[in-house]
Amino acid sequence: MTGLAIRTFHAAYADDPGFRGLLARHWPLLVTLLVAAGYTATLTLLHTWSVSPIDEVVYIDYLDKLWRQGVIHDGEYLGELARNLYACHGVIPFGRMGPVCGTDLGDPSDFPFGGFSSGAGYPPVQFWIVRVVGDALGLIPGVGQLAGWRLVGTLWLAGGLVFCYLISRLLRVTGWAFVAVALAIVASPLGYWSFSFVSTDAPMFFLGALLLWLAMRHARGARSGWWLVAVSALGATFKPTIIVAVGLVLVYLVLHWALAPHGSGRGVRGAQRVRSLLRQLWPPLLSIVAAMAVQFAWRRIQTMLQVPSETTSPGQGVEVPLSLDLIGNQFTSFLGGTIRMVVPEAEGVTSAFIPLGWLVIAGVVGAVLLLPRVSPDRALSISVLVAFIVAAPVLTLALVLATGGIFPLPPRYGIALVPGMLAVTVPLLRNRWAVRALLVYGVLLMAAWIAISVVFARWFA
Repeated sequence: MTGLAIRTFHAAYADDPGFRGLLARHWPLLVTLLVAAGYTATLTLLHTWSVSPIDEVVYIDYLDKLWRQGVIHDGEYLGELARNLYACHGVIPFGRMGPVCGTDLGDPSDFPFGGFSSGAGYPPVQFWIVRVVGDALGLIPGVGQLAGWRLVGTLWLAGGLVFCYLISRLLRVTGWAFVAVALAIVASPLGYWSFSFVSTDAPMFFLGALLLWLAMRHARGARSGWWLVAVSALGATFKPTIIVAVGLVLVYLVLHWALAPHGSGRGVRGAQRVRSLLRQLWPPLLSIVAAMAVQFAWRRIQTMLQVPSETTSPGQGVEVPLSLDLIGNQFTSFLGGTIRMVVPEAEGVTSAFIPLGWLVIAGVVGAVLLLPRVSPDRALSISVLVAFIVAAPVLTLALVLATGGIFPLPPRYGIALVPGMLAVTVPLLRNRWAVRALLVYGVLLMAAWIAISVVFARWFA
């Protein structure tokens, strides 16, 4: 009945220039935003002061100190609020850490990682955004400051979904298939931990979607090249993993040029062909340079702001020796685990998310295997598969060259590739029963996460 009502409404008002026409034309986006935003906001308001294990206590410490000092300095200890969160509220799902709540919390060495903050590596731009917007949201009755900071994740999610929808519009594939895949991503472990807590991964989803949309418009002749450079540089002021999205853009534009049947590709020869390639590639190449320059500049600033300390930070205990096995394992890290593997939940809960891994693999690999029959953009399908396979090992090697150290990159670092996965998966869902099954699965996962949040709230009360 709902589908029939929507089709009837669309048929009646699709050409209406007013508000009803807007609803009729873009109902997949509106449905997705209403459900996704309502769901993540509900989760956020269910959370207590217990923090996410994805370094949320470090981010909260950064936000707490922002008005006083602007940035976190290398060698700096966690502040009073962060220590109180560790001791009195704990880390989900691992419990309280450090001294007993109510006792002396003044000795940093009593806390995980010697009480040092690991936030100095982050430029302050995204934290200023979260602090300003989150403080405003916190003024809403019944919300509070911490919940306000966390609610910014819902805004990053909504912005990312808007550009995911615009990408799907460029491919002329939306409808219930878009709603189903988008809500499956929102209902995943990646969605839970990234968008309902303070997270540095949430902006990467938004920026990844924005960069891919700009790249697709550039490939289609829109003058958006400088926007790609600007957004890449901005993304580097958030987190170095923006390079994953910039790499996807580079591969996509190369393949789009190479696969073009005429004009910019195979039908052009000599100097004209070279010029067409340069027109296509200068934005992503310059974007990589801009992102690296921003990160280099921040590292220099970070060194100048370093705080002398009598002790040395023990790090986070995740560094490992570089090996062929480590690099080899990274080739499948993003493809199989980005939306499914974030925090080691209980085995019975984790098994419920296995189909999400199948969805990513089936969508990303299937879009290439079924070319060109179901793919509206062959270059996009191939580049998304390439990015999911090579991004993690390339990022691993880049980390070795930049810092001299290495650790197994968590699959969540591939969040900037998720908009591409959504774009190539939606065209594959042509069977309405498959779409309905995915919708039901997503709704069930959302209900499960809400129940888990209620349990966490009581457990860590």
